[in-house]
Amino acid sequence: MVSIPKDVQKLVTFCKEDYQLILWLDGKAYAEFSTDSKAEFSKALAEWKRVNLPTLARSDYRIYVRGKKKLIEADF
Repeated sequence: MVSIPKDVQKLVTFCKEDYQLILWLDGKAYAEFSTDSKAEFSKALAEWKRVNLPTLARSDYRIYVRGKKKLIEADF
């Protein structure tokens, strides 16, 4: 299992909301969006995947999702 990059872990500490989506692309961490509610996060995630995921098809990327208690690598 690949460990979570330090830049991703660092970026999480700056977010005040409970839920966050982070994109690891080309060796850099990008905070894509964050929300306070799980329902809002799910809705925003569906839209993000519809718009952005196809553009990443040829890229080497990893996606991380932070919930209230933990940060995980997403698999979608």
